[in-house]
Amino acid sequence: MKFIHISDIHLVSHDGPLNGSVPSNRLQKCLDDIIRWHSDAEFCVISGDLSEFAEIEAYQSLKKRLLEFPIQCFLMIGNHDDRDLFQSVFPDNPCDENNFAQSSLETKVGTFLFLDTKKHGKNVHDGELCEKRLNWLKRQLINAGSKPTYLFMHHPPFEIGIPYLDKIRLFGSDQFLSTLSHGKNIRHIFYGHVHRLTFVKWHGYTFSSLSSLNHQSPLVAESVEGEFCDEPPAYGVGLIDGEQLTLHFNNFLDRMPLHQT
Repeated sequence: MKFIHISDIHLVSHDGPLNGSVPSNRLQKCLDDIIRWHSDAEFCVISGDLSEFAEIEAYQSLKKRLLEFPIQCFLMIGNHDDRDLFQSVFPDNPCDENNFAQSSLETKVGTFLFLDTKKHGKNVHDGELCEKRLNWLKRQLINAGSKPTYLFMHHPPFEIGIPYLDKIRLFGSDQFLSTLSHGKNIRHIFYGHVHRLTFVKWHGYTFSSLSSLNHQSPLVAESVEGEFCDEPPAYGVGLIDGEQLTLHFNNFLDRMPLHQT
């Protein structure tokens, strides 16, 4: 089975520019590339920071583009998003009984869980999983039983060695780790937020993150001028075949042929 992972698209109103690029253009090129080369994917996940400033026009722009996208898409929210505004534009995007933007998907290869780590409040960038959200996750993990289970979340629950990102991670990691113990067969956890390709093994669980479609976080802050850098954007292509999970990170804007000299 094939699925697609996209993260941190950071759309702005009127399809405007942001941090040296145009997020809507990047998103459209990404979607076009997926349609051309991976239209056989069963679903797509966009794991948060759908907008930069939580503007209704940004969410409406995303909705318009996804209406023309033939692959089922699950949307998650991040620290830059507004839950209520997002849900007003996407009322059919699934949510839990407490109206958090999290849901589950049953497939032939296992259970996929999409978490809502958005912390309450404006201009708050660290994440949280409150008791209600953790209880929902606990139930989903118990219900999944021994099925292979894959989680998607926006904020990572650990430090990755980049100080300014580590300050805005998911806090309450002990409670999250305790909740994970109810899962009998968690295969992998995907996250966004950090605008970098990473792989982490944390308390026996494996995690991976994606580049943003628009702007990246430098590994060493002092290596560039300003806060962000223009390393290549990427989307993820996941392949599940029995016991094997393969993740490809597709730098879709940099696929240039080599000319022999």
